[in-house]
Amino acid sequence: TKGFVLDRIVDVSRKELLLEVDYEQELQNQLRMKQLVESDPILVNYGFIVPDVYPELSTKQILTTEFVSGGTIDKISSQRSDTTDNQEERNRIARAILTLTLKELFEWRFVQTDPNWGNFLYDVHTSRIALIDFGSTRQYDKKHFVDSYLRIVLANANRDREALLYYSHCLGFLTGHEHRDMIEAHVQSGYTMGDPFSSTANAAYDFKTSQFSKHLSKYGPVFMKHRLTPPPEEVYTLHRKLVGAFMLCIKLGAVIPCRDLLEQVVENYTFENENDDDEYDNDNNKTHNATTTTNNA
Repeated sequence: TKGFVLDRIVDVSRKELLLEVDYEQELQNQLRMKQLVESDPILVNYGFIVPDVYPELSTKQILTTEFVSGGTIDKISSQRSDTTDNQEERNRIARAILTLTLKELFEWRFVQTDPNWGNFLYDVHTSRIALIDFGSTRQYDKKHFVDSYLRIVLANANRDREALLYYSHCLGFLTGHEHRDMIEAHVQSGYTMGDPFSSTANAAYDFKTSQFSKHLSKYGPVFMKHRLTPPPEEVYTLHRKLVGAFMLCIKLGAVIPCRDLLEQVVENYTFENENDDDEYDNDNNKTHNATTTTNNA
């Protein structure tokens, strides 16, 4: 198990490294992200900007961009952390990052997959957040991946075990022949991923005291022992993006509502194949009927 998982990780990393050094492609990614970010009123209101690029001064080996001022965004967590103003600003930044992340994942499906804190430059004088480094930006297929991935995120948030397992099987996380320990670890790690979104819409999730990374990491040994198939290639980068956003919120010590952000995504999302829901309902009913028959026997 460990071998094929590591092989997949190495393969994904190799592809990303090739993208990272193709500055002509990164220039196009940055131009597109700039258009998406700066045409979105919500993101503009949060103070997001993307530096301009200069194609005439760029090549496949050189990328020339506009200079932007600011320091890495995590630095604000150590500045006047005991003041109300600082906590409010850290909460604002965290909400901004989660909003941007969900837009990338589920609205644009165009994702900067490296959530390194150094890729968010925060200007303390203007409260602007400059986004940089788009070498590892990828486009994701809506119908064949993102639709089901969103259903999994929602199932995690709702602690809907049946839906989580069904769509995990659809995407290839599971084969259907896993050991019960693997199934339980998959479900519980999914619930951990969904924790920030599981509260009621107006409740604040306390990232600072959540022990998110501790809860998530404890399932690693079970995955290494019992996993029968490597996760889909797209998951390595998308999970990294979502977990990276959560880790930044933890670093900021944010205490913010998150559920409403996911609900807005789902409300505005159009699933490509609504038949998937019908198939899930039918399979769920068959399982329920079979269980009822067995219990009555």
